Amino acid sequence: MKQLKLNKQSLRPCLHGMAALMLASMFSVAGAQTKAAGADKTIASLGPVSVPQTEVDRMLQALPPAERAAIKNDRAGLENWLRQRVTSEALLREARSKGWADRPEIKERVDAAVKEITGRIVATSFLESMTQVPADYPSDADIKAAYEQNKAGYNLPATYRVAQIYLQTSPNDAAGNKKVAEKAKSLAAQARSGDFAALAKAESQDQNSAARGGEVGTLALTDMLPEVRDAVAKLKPGQVSEPVQAAAGIHIVKLIDAQPARTATLDEMKPRLQAALRQQRQQQLVQAYLATLAPADRVNIDTAALDAALKKLN
Repeated sequence: MKQLKLNKQSLRPCLHGMAALMLASMFSVAGAQTKAAGADKTIASLGPVSVPQTEVDRMLQALPPAERAAIKNDRAGLENWLRQRVTSEALLREARSKGWADRPEIKERVDAAVKEITGRIVATSFLESMTQVPADYPSDADIKAAYEQNKAGYNLPATYRVAQIYLQTSPNDAAGNKKVAEKAKSLAAQARSGDFAALAKAESQDQNSAARGGEVGTLALTDMLPEVRDAVAKLKPGQVSEPVQAAAGIHIVKLIDAQPARTATLDEMKPRLQAALRQQRQQQLVQAYLATLAPADRVNIDTAALDAALKKLN
């Protein structure tokens, strides 16, 4: 399982790598816009260049749920990307204002790119239309067979339902941090003999979990900060940890419940198996169609001409 990094005020991980790449690739197609009267609310802008809210909404909604959640938790990364996006669009506007797009060699490259992309879109969309997977595929029997065949690989780690009281510390305030540590020790003692949820609501500085009585959710150990992970692993349900110092603050953690590692059920795996089987089937249909369209034994290759072309490379 991928190692995940946590933000400074929660046990929850800050995911950004793949989601950021997906968002960037999707946005790059849409592009920023020039501000116009009556346009919707602007998310990011640089002079006359802007990224409207409707575009951001549309792109975020197009992401898979997990990647959408990752982007939501990586606010700094998303804001940095938006800055890069408007800067890139400003560069393009500057180049056009200098007549760069009218240079013959640039026009030639643009025309070649347009031709290539047009051909790719036409061919790809046609191939998709000719190799559509039937709506009722795969059957329940197909899904069950795939599940049984690969069941040994569907292992889920042990999970821990945890709550926390979080107190923020500062790397440059030794005296202040000492006071926070003393307060954390007192809160931990109170939490063991009192109402943890009420104490978290009143004292925790992680607003999201504090509003839920400190509950962070159900996590695998690998989804937690290493310092917190070690503490949680030693707890039994109902127990409260000693204050745990992490890079950005102190965590007092309560283990509410724990579930052992297990094999994912057929119902849990069904959506993923269904998608994988449909993708596999479409690949099979694509290969079959292309083999019919251009059989290998009917494709002629002039080996002498190919050899001559390769010699030119030297």
